[in-house]
Amino acid sequence: MAIDKNLAAFLVVAETGNLTTAAERLGLAQPSLTKRLKLLEEEYGTRLFDRHPRGMFLTPIGRELLDHARRIEQRYLQAREAIEAEKTNRLDVLRIGAGPLFRRTFLVSAFEQLRLEHPETQLELRADVHLQNLPLLQHGELDVVFGALASDIGEEDIVTVDIVPAHLGALAKVDHPLHRLAKVSARHLVDIPWVLYSNDSETTSMVRGFFVRNGLNPPDFAVQTTSYEFGLDLVATGKFIMPVPMELDPYLEASGMRSLPLETPIDHFTAGAYVRRSSLSYPVVRRLLDLVRIQVRSKQNRPEHQPLPQSRPWKAF
Repeated sequence: MAIDKNLAAFLVVAETGNLTTAAERLGLAQPSLTKRLKLLEEEYGTRLFDRHPRGMFLTPIGRELLDHARRIEQRYLQAREAIEAEKTNRLDVLRIGAGPLFRRTFLVSAFEQLRLEHPETQLELRADVHLQNLPLLQHGELDVVFGALASDIGEEDIVTVDIVPAHLGALAKVDHPLHRLAKVSARHLVDIPWVLYSNDSETTSMVRGFFVRNGLNPPDFAVQTTSYEFGLDLVATGKFIMPVPMELDPYLEASGMRSLPLETPIDHFTAGAYVRRSSLSYPVVRRLLDLVRIQVRSKQNRPEHQPLPQSRPWKAF
């Protein structure tokens, strides 16, 4: 069973907006891709794309089809996954996407334990924020995504799992002058050069909202980067600050950085996991979610090296 090849081609062109890029992703020659689109347009009796030198743009009817095509793709993925889980009860490769909060705090120990309990499953990690990872989950290229949870992602077949409350702070080098203050206000931060992780528009919005709520214009952000680690390197120079979850402080203090003592956090949010309902049929997926939850509890209440519990009956959400 496979999703209709013409519809699959439509989805990739709609996502990339570029015939050359779409053809490369699909492993097709560009004339073959063009033929598939033409056949689909003939089937529906209308144009689905406007062709421009700058790329391919969906027509109003194309945008309508896109919503249905995505649902068809999701149903196909769900069916394939559920059937495979029923047949084999195992997953050869578990593909996980995670932002810095989960990568640095919970996943190392969880991966170590998961490999002991499920040696038949290879683990793959894609390091990026949930905004970049979610489309890959929707297309079946990832199985679980960890990060900040949106209130509504518009996908009935994707489950969200609350795991830990998080608070956005402003990271600075430990000898930064602002660390000498008992409390740091928004006004203290206006003239400090900020580093922003450019892949994460939600965090940027939180920072802007923080200043607006305090009656201030947002500062000029000195640096935007797609590399989280490069942002941390800039903070380590002592000249920059960067928004990061305050829960990362224990893992960053060894590098000479910690969150400033803000009067109030920049913002707060719930962090957790996104997973397709059908993926929950696999024991290794359910166990991964268990292990991360156990890690959260152990960081809060347990000695650092207490052994992790073994698998237990798992309740669906």
